[in-house]
Amino acid sequence: MLIAKFGTDGVSDEISKIESRYSITFPKQYKDFLLRYNGGYTPKTKFRAKGISSDIKGFYGLGAVGLSISQEMISAWIPQKLFPIACDSFGNILFICFASDNYESIFFGDHEKGMKLSLIANDFSSFIRACKSDKLPEAALRSIEERKAALIERGRGHIITPALIEMWQVELDKYGNMRQEEVVV
Repeated sequence: MLIAKFGTDGVSDEISKIESRYSITFPKQYKDFLLRYNGGYTPKTKFRAKGISSDIKGFYGLGAVGLSISQEMISAWIPQKLFPIACDSFGNILFICFASDNYESIFFGDHEKGMKLSLIANDFSSFIRACKSDKLPEAALRSIEERKAALIERGRGHIITPALIEMWQVELDKYGNMRQEEVVV
């Protein structure tokens, strides 16, 4: 799986605060993942596990990052021995479990079914192995000027419109600074 990780400064302290505040212990594989990547965006990533498939928008990071978990969200799920770790584009949430009978298992919460929970992996590493990513296309990372030049070179400069440039800008804002790397757990 490929990830565009968040910054890891202060993550160790954030982990300690959460573990202390909620009297939980993160499974080693997930804790190592947080220390190395602190979550991150996962464009063009999908998973299929135990009959459930979806994309993964990203893994939540700790602290002030682009995709973080609110204290309200954590507090809502801790009584069920679950910690939110990721989300998809459809509002579904992935959780890691702290209950002794399912410790470190990964669950999929389907929001269209009232957050019905389905077990999708026995541990974090198994879940990561079920995730498949495509690299971002080089075209998505090219500047607007490079895109214009490429179209003009191919004799298609006439299709460059303000709407197309705006669409390119949205894509650049989303992907321009992302650097994907392979997740190792």
